[in-house]
Amino acid sequence: MACGCQPRVEPVAPHFLKDSITTGYVLKRQKDRAEKIKNLKSFTSTTFLGQNLKQTFRQTLAIQNNQSIRVDTFGLFGQALGVFTHHQGRTVFFDPTKDRYYSGPEMESMMEKMMGTRLNFREHLPIFIGYIPRLKFLKVLDSRLNSGRTQYILRLTDMQRGGSVDILFSAMTLLPLEMTRKIGQRSVYSVKWENYAKVGEYDFPHLITLSFPEKREIIRVKYKNPVINQGLSADTYQFLEPVSSLKN
Repeated sequence: MACGCQPRVEPVAPHFLKDSITTGYVLKRQKDRAEKIKNLKSFTSTTFLGQNLKQTFRQTLAIQNNQSIRVDTFGLFGQALGVFTHHQGRTVFFDPTKDRYYSGPEMESMMEKMMGTRLNFREHLPIFIGYIPRLKFLKVLDSRLNSGRTQYILRLTDMQRGGSVDILFSAMTLLPLEMTRKIGQRSVYSVKWENYAKVGEYDFPHLITLSFPEKREIIRVKYKNPVINQGLSADTYQFLEPVSSLKN
């Protein structure tokens, strides 16, 4: 007797078998995905961990075209602690308690004092929209599937800087999961993109961890209610005081 019940067949992504795609296709997917995210704004809970530091701040992020970022930082009771902007290649810190702007070495000192580390926004900014820094300079050296056939593992080199970059992608979605940049055996920094969830039509990582192993420093950013491609006000990067265009 024939049974009307059929076993459920799990959908398989067309690129699931390694032979069906190229590494160029995987990397182009990253570029195309990043270019679709024109702007992002979000509340975050950001934790900074260092050898003698552990602190968490409530922040708001505003990112434009993978090139500009504004970070407003607030204290435990909602008081404004400061604003960092990186725009048109220049990074500035505004201290509202002194009504003063800082740039250059003074800005770097203020960043280290507040966050316990120094970020190179020019390089690290793409990480915070789930993108791979300096992707256009990377050349594939090797690729393989892991033993469980759940992840693509790409080893690349930076054609300008040298060194190696290892990236893990989900074999099902091709979304980036982890990245490590090395010079020789020295790990310069590593990234984890986790907790992907839909924001509109976009798969977005709601937990991003940036680690600097040599300095024993970690930045962990948890996103709350991110908004993608809803526009930013024209004066976002021309701040006068820490403000947010988001509603909590």
